[in-house]
Amino acid sequence: METGAFVLIAVVYLFALVISGYYMLHQTKEFVENEQKKTLLEIQKISQSEITKTVTPIQLQAYERLVLFLERMKPDNLVLRCYQPDMNTRLLRDVMIQNIRDEYEHNLSQQLYISSQAWVYIKNAKEEIINILNSLVPKDDEKLTPTQYAGMLFEKMSQGKSQTELAQEFLKKEIQERFK
Repeated sequence: METGAFVLIAVVYLFALVISGYYMLHQTKEFVENEQKKTLLEIQKISQSEITKTVTPIQLQAYERLVLFLERMKPDNLVLRCYQPDMNTRLLRDVMIQNIRDEYEHNLSQQLYISSQAWVYIKNAKEEIINILNSLVPKDDEKLTPTQYAGMLFEKMSQGKSQTELAQEFLKKEIQERFK
């Protein structure tokens, strides 16, 4: 065999070797990149799962606390909790309003775990009951006993759906939608 033919065969083999080496390197690089992507996706899934495991109970607790807050704001619960036998009407009203404000402030952080719209319902319910409590005390409150005041409050709140009831309905609907 001639040296020229030998050189040509060697060049062809060398070229084939370089091409196949490049192809193997490229395939290996793609394989490694795909494996890295898979691993990252698995880590993200695990992280998301861990976040969900942590946040979901906190969200449920927020809904529970806010429904409890709304229940405690209802006039029958509020009067029973706040009334003392030696109170006059103005003091009863003031104690009930302070009770609502204290509980509202205690639950402010719960807004992080519910929708903005749900929080608007909560605020509206609080404002409505405070406005009603204030509107029922006449200027001459000496003649109005706490019992009469409570009766007026119950009567006022029984006229149609209150913001408290609307807020509770919204929270229940939202929690059902969120955790289907």
